[in-house]
Amino acid sequence: MTTQDLSAQSIVPEDVTEWLRALGWTRDGRLGDIAQSWRRGESQVLVPTLGSSPDFALRWSEMLTRLSRALGTDAAGVLLAVAKAGSDIAEFRASGQIDDTLPLGDASTLIDSVRRAIQASANSALQPRSYFGHSVPDAARLHASGVRMAQTRHGSYIVPVISRLPILKPEDAEDAVLFQDVEYQPFARRAMLKLAEGLSALRELTHSSSAPAPSRITEAVGVGVSSELCEAVANTLDTSSIADLQVAFTWADRLPAHQAPLSITLAGEASGAIRQVGEVLKGSPVIGRQTIVGYVKRLDRGEEDEVGRVTLRALDNDKARNISLELNDADYHVAGVANTDRRIVSATGVLHREPGRALRFSEVSDFRLVEQLSLAPSNDPAT
Repeated sequence: MTTQDLSAQSIVPEDVTEWLRALGWTRDGRLGDIAQSWRRGESQVLVPTLGSSPDFALRWSEMLTRLSRALGTDAAGVLLAVAKAGSDIAEFRASGQIDDTLPLGDASTLIDSVRRAIQASANSALQPRSYFGHSVPDAARLHASGVRMAQTRHGSYIVPVISRLPILKPEDAEDAVLFQDVEYQPFARRAMLKLAEGLSALRELTHSSSAPAPSRITEAVGVGVSSELCEAVANTLDTSSIADLQVAFTWADRLPAHQAPLSITLAGEASGAIRQVGEVLKGSPVIGRQTIVGYVKRLDRGEEDEVGRVTLRALDNDKARNISLELNDADYHVAGVANTDRRIVSATGVLHREPGRALRFSEVSDFRLVEQLSLAPSNDPAT
């Protein structure tokens, strides 16, 4: 990748400062919102932080030069390291009758299939469903249009997709704990995980000698398998020149993805089975279960009520939102303890998104306190 390619990924100053912090640099000064001074040993660098400043481009170039000298690389190497630290990368590798070229129609199909797979996974991150049809949330469209495609490589045909993980801050100080939560994943990461886990589950369903039971197919909806994902993969495998599709994942250093898939290969001969799974999912509407993590904001239960109503404050699409739940007696007691002791909780169920209405969680199970997490304020001096 070139410096220009990396600049197109919208690397922002905060990406650089987080990267420096991870490498052991410390901030030793700041000039308002214009710049920050960072130091490690005898090395010091000034990071410009105000993009609208008239000399921002000049100071940015100077920063890259200083970091290049300190780290023994060049400007492109610095930007590549920053990008890898703060971005997830999925490489779609097509193999078959391919050298350095690919029939234009097959190339168009591959790139369109990658886009559709990214969008399908973003859909599943918002609400796992077997079939989305035309009801694609704006957030999924925005995510698919926001990821970047890097250059392919010599001797193969690879579509590298770069998904930057934003560094988010709460709009309300009370919600800060949600962004500090070790279990929190930015939407961009959740969408990429759904892609990796969905492709892995799709391979398990379709690369065996026997057809999967319908129950196994519907269970896979929760991890990201959808009719749209199946169609995107099958379209690529049905081209004349592509025999197999391998998708390799590199997870951002800044946010390790423990136990996440690293590489999945889907064989061309499985195309028919993949389309069959897609047809099953298209004909059997299923909403998958998902887990949310947050804090109890409100409790409401009458003396004669069999269930209690709870408002949970949790992150949805990188924003803190209220989600209403109805809990049985035992779970409502746990919610009360969490509210009193200022503890974080998690719940698994079905998330309902209805236009013009608040988010609602139903069929709740596994409502529990999250160990080691509380609403105690952070004492991080670097913030």
